Amino acid sequence: MKSNLSNLQDLIAHQLLFVTGKGGVGKTTLSFVLGLLAAKQGKRVLIVELNASSLSVLVKGRKIGYQPEKILSNYSNLHVINVDPHSAFEEYILMQIKFKSLYKAVFENKFVRYFIDATPGLADLMCIGKIYSLVKEYDLVIVDAPATGHGLALLTIPHIVSSAVKVGPLGHEAQRIDELLHDEQKTEIVLVTIPEDMPVTETVELAEKLKSQNLKVGPLFLNQAREFVLTENDERLIQKSNLSEDLKGLVHLESVREDLLKYYRNILKDTFPDQINMPFMYSENFGLAELEMIAEDVGKQIG
Repeated sequence: MKSNLSNLQDLIAHQLLFVTGKGGVGKTTLSFVLGLLAAKQGKRVLIVELNASSLSVLVKGRKIGYQPEKILSNYSNLHVINVDPHSAFEEYILMQIKFKSLYKAVFENKFVRYFIDATPGLADLMCIGKIYSLVKEYDLVIVDAPATGHGLALLTIPHIVSSAVKVGPLGHEAQRIDELLHDEQKTEIVLVTIPEDMPVTETVELAEKLKSQNLKVGPLFLNQAREFVLTENDERLIQKSNLSEDLKGLVHLESVREDLLKYYRNILKDTFPDQINMPFMYSENFGLAELEMIAEDVGKQIG
């Protein structure tokens, strides 16, 4: 399926991309695929994961730390980082008070730490603040964002804080972050889903909520999009043949999956006129080779 996007440059011309969707639909995979495509275009790219370690699965279990690092020898301009709220909070406070001994004495106190951890939205604000600081250092920052509801909270917390806190460094910083998130030339939210009922429903609802917050929603990436290569006549001939029942059942299953893919594409088309396929990979060991194959396929669709 050919996308209406003119070319890849339309997407990677932004400074900041957030990749989100329902959990388990391929957010991390898409983040890495977009990172590979942008890096091949000569962009200096940073992929950000938040707290979790999903990226480590794609790079043979290598631990991703809080400092940006290159993890692929063939992509010297592609870096990754794991932004956790505790490290981001410590970095932010040290920028204000300068003394680590004072930070440890006050903020590492277990009672103060409990209060900080329990403060609604603070963790998200610290993480989005760190991302904001990283945007200045790279051509493109791609955020492997949390799933649906949490992803929405991450993107809206700066506006909530800037509206509530009118003075002081925290309020001013939140306002600058909010301005970046609402700058359509610099920031775009990219959604990914799979052709199943609940993920598709959540994706449509999330897109509507993002748009209601005046956040720019980009193209939809449809993961596990199997393209069935046999015609209906081919399938009828196979079902009448002497092939094993298991093979006939597999052919029928793939045909049903293609029908479902068409069905969900039709549901999504009003919300997402631009839909880009991410092919299903038949591989037991999913890694860089498979990511590069998906990137090649996606790259062909969007030029």
